[in-house]
Amino acid sequence: MRTRQVRPDKLDFEYELLITKEHDSIVKKDYILFHFRTKKVFESFEYIINILPEIDIVKKKLLFNIEGLSAPKIDISKSGNAGYSYKFFDFKNAEYELDLLKYAKGRIQYKFKISPAGIKITKEPESSFIKVFTEED
Repeated sequence: MRTRQVRPDKLDFEYELLITKEHDSIVKKDYILFHFRTKKVFESFEYIINILPEIDIVKKKLLFNIEGLSAPKIDISKSGNAGYSYKFFDFKNAEYELDLLKYAKGRIQYKFKISPAGIKITKEPESSFIKVFTEED
């Protein structure tokens, strides 16, 4: 008797990016938090997403190059999503371009606007490897 092969669910996208406005009570300053995580939940480790950020404050451009995953350097294993967080302190209330690269190959572009009321995505691509959303979504 042949056993049925189990295949993982096909995901619409690999990553999620949550953009929120936060406050650092130590520095006493607001910042924009970019929190990346994988859709996939890993059983053995809570991996780290390797991302190289490039921020151009003058041109209002943010670029995040997603290079892959690495295992954490801990003694105890823990399951969960892979993650990465970036705090952007020097923001202004304006519209920013957000470029996301996956392994320096696929490039997609979003635009989002920061206002005193919150953060709103103003432009998103038709297809993407990442789901970007804000606290208002």
